[in-house]
Amino acid sequence: MNVRLLGTGAAEGIPALYCRCRVCEEAARIGGREVHTRSSVLIDGLVKVDHGPDTYAQKLKFGLDLGAVTTLLLTHAHEDHFTPSELIWRGQHFVRSDGPAPLGVFGNATAEGWLAEHGARYGLSLAEVCEELRIEFVPVAPFISFDRGPYAIHPLKAEHDARQVALNYVVAGGGRAILVGFDTARYGEAAWEYLGGFRLDCLLMDCTFGRTPSVGREHMALDDNVRVRDEMLRRGIIEPDARYVLTHISHGGDALHGELADLAAQHGMVVAYDGMEIEV
Repeated sequence: MNVRLLGTGAAEGIPALYCRCRVCEEAARIGGREVHTRSSVLIDGLVKVDHGPDTYAQKLKFGLDLGAVTTLLLTHAHEDHFTPSELIWRGQHFVRSDGPAPLGVFGNATAEGWLAEHGARYGLSLAEVCEELRIEFVPVAPFISFDRGPYAIHPLKAEHDARQVALNYVVAGGGRAILVGFDTARYGEAAWEYLGGFRLDCLLMDCTFGRTPSVGREHMALDDNVRVRDEMLRRGIIEPDARYVLTHISHGGDALHGELADLAAQHGMVVAYDGMEIEV
């Protein structure tokens, strides 16, 4: 599988829109890998995880054909991960061609509600919105797998935002499996038991708090990831050579990309950057 990290930042990105901290000012000055847009990943050009406000900029920067995407997996309904208006441009009035491929959108009940509310702004029901945009919204629950073309999709419960059921996903195909772990603290026991049925080749894991001490709520820091990686090794979920990639990086983690990468390397991990490609 080809895994392309389109965005690798947390909610406000780096540099953040209104921030003057050291990390943001240095990121703006240096550019390149120091700039992190809002998190999303594209697998084989067909499966996209999350669809936030930087989608259009990412399309332009990386030359993406988003009309070829057939599956959109939503981790949860927060503005940096799901911006319903970015789907509106699939409508027939905005596409002068045969149009994009039909799109399956998989997410929780909160995300479904957001899409319905957006349609209501135009006087459309959810069914009418889906028909107009050539999408099918499919509610997803943790630990209930489903197939999409050549891929088996395995949702698990993330530890994030008690007001909704946040999700992470194992995407498996061709004898390989990756875990997309945006927006989660360390997993609960049900998720650990579920993951015990997999052998993961690559992990894209939340590291919002970077090198700062973990607070253990809704996100992870580097020290959390060390614990998670060690637990996965102990349970046989990964082998020592599995690719462990830190993403969803915040300026609140008090580390530039290069600084965090140096620390992560001491633990055999790498830090993601926008546009990073991994062959799994």
